[in-house]
Amino acid sequence: MESRVKPGFSGAGSLSGSRRSYMGAAAPSKPAVDGCGVALRVFILAATLVAAVVMGLDRQTATVQVTIADTLPPLQVPVTAKWSYSSAFVYFVVANAMACVFSAVALAACRSRSAVVPLMVGDLVVQALLFSAVGASAEFGILGERGNSHVRWGKVCHVYSSFCERAMAAVIVSLIAAFANLVHLMFAILDVHKNSSY
Repeated sequence: MESRVKPGFSGAGSLSGSRRSYMGAAAPSKPAVDGCGVALRVFILAATLVAAVVMGLDRQTATVQVTIADTLPPLQVPVTAKWSYSSAFVYFVVANAMACVFSAVALAACRSRSAVVPLMVGDLVVQALLFSAVGASAEFGILGERGNSHVRWGKVCHVYSSFCERAMAAVIVSLIAAFANLVHLMFAILDVHKNSSY
């Protein structure tokens, strides 16, 4: 008498089927490209590039009156404000340039499955760089806008108005890029969690 065994009820077939359902289908050689992630990467690249260029080209020369003696007329002295005179602005330019270069590298490696974890670590480093650079530059800008009466540092943005406006614009653009990088990093973590076996 023939023994009829229905497909899928044998031990081997059930075990292999359970393994396939647990581990998922065979992984493709290259992961699918996430359109939203690529768009965020392009935006971060463009925003950090704009922020670094705007700050790196920020310069203004203004004429300041200097009084030597009450009996003498004041002297008209040209004084230049430049981004490289501030360590906070130098750090800002370097941090945004590094974030821009990393975004370009990440776009080139977005289809490599082995680059997922290194890119996430790089995103964390870029996140720290951008937020710290924005904080340092914003603090320096507020000091130039309002001064500090406790240490008798006078405000200078009423003299270098164009310089302060361009610096403020660069800081705002970099802050937007930092939040965009944070959103991208959150999406990447959620995607890894969703595709994990647990």
